[in-house]
Amino acid sequence: MELFEYILLMLAALAVSNLVNRFIPSVSVPIIQIALGMAITWLPLHYEVVLNPELFLLLFIAPLLFNDGRHADKEALWKLKKPILLLALGLVFLTVGAVGYFVHALLPVIPLAASFALAAALAPTDAVAVGALEQKVKIPHRTMQILEGESLINDASGLVSFQFAAAAMVTGMFSFKSAGLSFISISLGGVALGLLLTLVKYGVVKWLRRLGMENVTLHMLIEILTPFMIFIAAEELGVNGILAVVAAGIAHSFSYKKMNPEVAKLRVVSKSTWSVIIFVLNGLVFLLLGTQLPEIIQTIWNSPEIGNFKVVMYTLWLTAAVLGLRLIWVLLIDVPEDGEERSLGKGRFKKALILSLSGVRGTITLASTLSLPFFLNDGTAFPSRDLIIFLASGVILWTLLASNYLLPLLLGKEPATAQEEEEVQAKIEILRNVVAGLNDLTTDQNRLAAVQLINTYTSRIRTLWKDDRSDNMQRALGLSVLQWERENTLLALERKEVDPYTGYRYLRRINQMLYMSTKDARYKRELFPVKQWDDVVGILQQARLSFRERRAERTRLRSQNIAYVLKQLNALLAEGKPEMETVSAFILQYERMLLRLNRDQSGTGTREDYDLSLQELARAGIQLERDNLQAMFETGRISRQGMKEMKRDILFMEHDLREEAV
Repeated sequence: MELFEYILLMLAALAVSNLVNRFIPSVSVPIIQIALGMAITWLPLHYEVVLNPELFLLLFIAPLLFNDGRHADKEALWKLKKPILLLALGLVFLTVGAVGYFVHALLPVIPLAASFALAAALAPTDAVAVGALEQKVKIPHRTMQILEGESLINDASGLVSFQFAAAAMVTGMFSFKSAGLSFISISLGGVALGLLLTLVKYGVVKWLRRLGMENVTLHMLIEILTPFMIFIAAEELGVNGILAVVAAGIAHSFSYKKMNPEVAKLRVVSKSTWSVIIFVLNGLVFLLLGTQLPEIIQTIWNSPEIGNFKVVMYTLWLTAAVLGLRLIWVLLIDVPEDGEERSLGKGRFKKALILSLSGVRGTITLASTLSLPFFLNDGTAFPSRDLIIFLASGVILWTLLASNYLLPLLLGKEPATAQEEEEVQAKIEILRNVVAGLNDLTTDQNRLAAVQLINTYTSRIRTLWKDDRSDNMQRALGLSVLQWERENTLLALERKEVDPYTGYRYLRRINQMLYMSTKDARYKRELFPVKQWDDVVGILQQARLSFRERRAERTRLRSQNIAYVLKQLNALLAEGKPEMETVSAFILQYERMLLRLNRDQSGTGTREDYDLSLQELARAGIQLERDNLQAMFETGRISRQGMKEMKRDILFMEHDLREEAV
């Protein structure tokens, strides 16, 4: 029970990390997760996590690398093979050697083999952490392609190097020649096994489909189990499980070519399922780091061998060594951008600096160090294990902070190009054309469903704006709507068009909402707005009405207020202001309210009729969107990538529509 509660707590912390990042976007999610992990250790829990190194590799490394392989951009990998291989292999081995000796010289308390293990753990980069920065800064496309390709291959090369160094530390034996030959043999064996087992898996899947077993749940379960089974099989056969799952992942990226409904459905489910799995695994690694850090920090702080200030400085020196070595290497290979010649001077240094700072250390580094064994073969404790984890954690934190705060200074928030702005305008035009088409299809019978559907399209239009002015306009218009309702309610009370009991209760609620939004003392004073004695008498008389009678009065007043608000909104719309989308959204919202009130009063129409109308109009809207998208693509106003993104959204909507119709 304690373990289950702990797992629930960790999953809740993952959700909280996303929520916190929403309000503090300047801090990256991994940093927030590390802080939350440390906070968890302060809670009065009775469960303590003991990490099994072998289980850690299997549980985290296998699915993460398999997923990286599945999403590898094969064309970019081939096109940029030279810089990617120079970074993923050349820089990794250089880092293992140079940083390994540097660590041993800096901290003689760490044996040379353990220093090489730490250097190997620090060699792989984490493109996922940098990918999160794209929301704030515009990382050059070529740089991101290199980072993604590099992280895929250097994860494998770094982890293989780490395993050799850790094994040398555990066994006490190491031969460069035998290690080199062993590296080649188990690496090639891992790649071959990964490809072979992928073919076997395809054969099994094909056999199941031949039997008519197209169950998406079954095939998704097989896909999730694949990286774990391949990793276990590789380790049992003595070849490298890391390269096996990477090779299997790349082989899986060639799948899903067959076009049929079940395969299409599996593609949608697979994308959603893996996105959740990868987010949870990545997040759990940083949360676990947070839970381990307090004890590790306390151990290091209490150690008489190293001073507290020195150990923090060592993490800075180590970070400077890793990033400095990367900067020198990138300057030597000089990767030009698309259409550029080899650059010189400040431009070349700036590009190298961007690529260097983008080399954040993250999940693989942490997973490697946490997987260090607790004991050597002779039964003694692994030397300086806590110190190694502390140093690796420090480098992760410093590189995260450097990319989080220095990269935006180098790149800045680049304004959208004219082509990007044109594409956004084209997407907005597509959605507006869909709205116009749905308006043409609206009848008295399907009006409520049409208003509901049109409101979703106007919401998508407002999302594409990405303009703070629209948010301010929406808030200002919301206040105006409340004030119009208040104005019409006061007018109805003055003309005796509504009974005092219903009118003053309604007015009090509006005043409360206005006071909460504006803090205007006028609305606070009017929370009890009854002024005349005859109103008090009327309220007392109306209080004796039945519930049904009072409800009818409220509905009548609500209908009058909505009609008044719609009149004001339509007058604004007629002025043709640029914020017409926001005004239209409010009109649709209040039209939907009025239609529902009228339907409830008349008793006409059923839920089944509404659902059927909504499904028919949704299909028509999807077809209109698809037709307009194709037209925009043919005229060159939408890029191929933009078309793919919108078509993907259309496929998701069609999938949901089919599921609702079942």
